[in-house]
Amino acid sequence: MMNDASARTKETSLSDILRPAKLSIIKENEYGYIFTDENLASNWDNVDVQPESLQKGEATKGMRKIISPVLLLKSHSSRMAFILASENSPVYISSKRSKTDGYTLLFEMMPHVYSEYFFYMSKYKTWIGISHDLDEQERYGLDPGYSLVGYCDFDGEREVVIYAEGIFLSHSRNRHLIPSTSMQRQQIEEAKTMEQLILDKMSEKERKFQQKEWLNEAHIRNSKHRLSNDIMPVRMAVERLERFIGGSSDGIKLSSIIGKVSKQTVGDLLQSLIGSIQKIEEDIKKLTESETMGEQPETIEVECFIREFCDRFASKYNRRFTLNIEVKDKGLKIKISHNSFESIFENVFSNAVRHGFTDDSREDYKIYVMLSETSDGYCRIDIANNGNPISERGRNEYFVKGSFSGETGNTGMGGARIFEICEKFNGRAIAPYSTIDFPVVVSVEFPIVLL
Repeated sequence: MMNDASARTKETSLSDILRPAKLSIIKENEYGYIFTDENLASNWDNVDVQPESLQKGEATKGMRKIISPVLLLKSHSSRMAFILASENSPVYISSKRSKTDGYTLLFEMMPHVYSEYFFYMSKYKTWIGISHDLDEQERYGLDPGYSLVGYCDFDGEREVVIYAEGIFLSHSRNRHLIPSTSMQRQQIEEAKTMEQLILDKMSEKERKFQQKEWLNEAHIRNSKHRLSNDIMPVRMAVERLERFIGGSSDGIKLSSIIGKVSKQTVGDLLQSLIGSIQKIEEDIKKLTESETMGEQPETIEVECFIREFCDRFASKYNRRFTLNIEVKDKGLKIKISHNSFESIFENVFSNAVRHGFTDDSREDYKIYVMLSETSDGYCRIDIANNGNPISERGRNEYFVKGSFSGETGNTGMGGARIFEICEKFNGRAIAPYSTIDFPVVVSVEFPIVLL
């Protein structure tokens, strides 16, 4: 037997640092913490198993009961756990042998070995060679191996039952040497570092793949949707100009007023057309650029942002509808990228005009925006309109990529884009619903930034 000092500085064999665990075989059913194979270590963080983390249940007759810390190794597979059982929190373990994992071996560990080191061994230096060698020797009649498990032996004074743990240890001398505690810790840390490097490479590969997917699918889809939104006011303005010219008997000048309410002139309309065309050209250019990948969030004052956007949007459509903003809570700020936040309003507002405001005889169309603070610290933005309602299918699939609202749908409703933005900036997207005054309401919520 090596003393503690030498064991901490020299290599030792498994038989020197492990002892068959002290346990009892229960003779009657008991109730307590049950260890199953689902609780075996799967990463560095769950090597040590607290009894309280296990499910409670009925331990049946023949199961093993442990009341002190025990190292569990599977004889024929690289699986392990270190169970921190105690008298106050005993743990019950099945005695059955598995066809794939073999015996469940239970050991006491000497103090100069880390439980994590056995997880290291399970990944890189596995002990199952001992059991496989025993099986080979038994197959050729060279050693009875595990076939002796359960037999009784007489040592001259008393009968001793042969357990799998004893057979395993008797054949592990000078096999799988355990290094000093300092070398164990070094090897564990090196293994963790190398695994992290591998995970980082895999994450980088996944990130590049996601970026490629984003460029090939989401970015093109979103750009296509923006192009549709941008081209719509051009079409509407051209159609309006066509109707005006067709019904006019006088010569048309740039100063000719064509909007009785807005006082918009032909020149104003042409300038609006030019602006829309330029916006389309910018969006077309962005089809081959990564616009939002890596886009930095910023703190935005929501009310100010919404009012500025609404002014721009209303002027672009020559106010074919009224636009009202109600602010229940002042000074709300959120953290989000400017372009992404604007994209939410662009999608919802444009959907309202395209899909909702389709009856040219109506003059009461309106978009209503309400801004408020929720009880759990979120800024809630409700965007409602009194146009055509969304179909039941449209409500259910609003956040699904490529979904359509109905007969007026072209490139999809943009709901998937809204959902993506909310997810990216820790927000919440709420499925469309209706109220008495507004058939369509779309709501989003983002965490409030307290400055």
